[in-house]
Amino acid sequence: MISHNQSQKQCTPKRVRHTQKEDITMTEYIIETKNLTKLYHGSPAVNQINLQVPQCSIYGFLGPNGAGKSTTMKMLLGLAAQDKGSIQIFGHEMNTSNRIAILSQVGSLIESPSYYGNLTGYENLKISCTLRNLPHSEINEALRIVRLDNQKHKKTSHYSLGMKQRLGIANALLGKPKLLLLDEPTNGLDPSGIHEMRELIKSLPEKYGITLMVSSHLLAEIEQIADNVGIISNGKMIYQDSLYDLQSKNKRELLLRTSNDLLAYQLLIPKYEHAGLVHPIQQTKEGLLLPYEGDRSLGLHIRHLFENGIDLYRIEERRGNLEDIYLQMVQKEASL
Repeated sequence: MISHNQSQKQCTPKRVRHTQKEDITMTEYIIETKNLTKLYHGSPAVNQINLQVPQCSIYGFLGPNGAGKSTTMKMLLGLAAQDKGSIQIFGHEMNTSNRIAILSQVGSLIESPSYYGNLTGYENLKISCTLRNLPHSEINEALRIVRLDNQKHKKTSHYSLGMKQRLGIANALLGKPKLLLLDEPTNGLDPSGIHEMRELIKSLPEKYGITLMVSSHLLAEIEQIADNVGIISNGKMIYQDSLYDLQSKNKRELLLRTSNDLLAYQLLIPKYEHAGLVHPIQQTKEGLLLPYEGDRSLGLHIRHLFENGIDLYRIEERRGNLEDIYLQMVQKEASL
């Protein structure tokens, strides 16, 4: 049973228990692939991708529908064979001799979970435990983690879609996995269900030391939960780094409205051009749009305007949309 005393984030390398005599040691990257490739009818559905999923993180795997996200996850789970490349999980390259041992520590929710509708949530998980030779004592704790302990005796045919998704995660938590792969876990959920799923996912690394790889085509969802992001398009990895690094690509600008925008433009443009910036200020109907260079620089510009008799009516910070950056990356790859 998953212990209640696992209240602190476990981010140091740990020993992983499994069915064979040898131990598997986790490294910095809990998942690492090299040139992972999957061909369908001779064409690459996944094309030489190099995943690096840090331990105890939430890794957002982004891409449009059909980009290769599900195929990649299926290869990681041994549900589809790679044509080229290698897969390392817990620091060991996965092969036929250790696949079962490695995957015994991996939980997953791929596509929509299916259950026996005439059985309760508890009974469905009991069947799963029996098939996987796991103790039934784990069921109650898994249901508690996903907040279904009060609904465990309810038939799953009466579960909402969100409850079924949470039951799917409870099923994935059986066996105390150190890694969870979730494929589009919020797909089809209403706003309330999305919020519940998001909060559940965010809690797992901190409370139970579980690393998650979560796929989605919705940047807004991944932006709220992920530490690291990988973006795949047409089977190719086009970005992989921290979410912070992706957010730093946002263009930060200031919108100024003054008593005389034309004169303000004429006064400020030489200062930017002197710094080597080409076309740094845009004149718009709303005011002047200029790059943010720090508070000190902004203060000097405002003082310069005041000294020349120009009143400042409004300053508004504007940042580029993160979704626009994502779409630009995807569209650029699609055009190649």
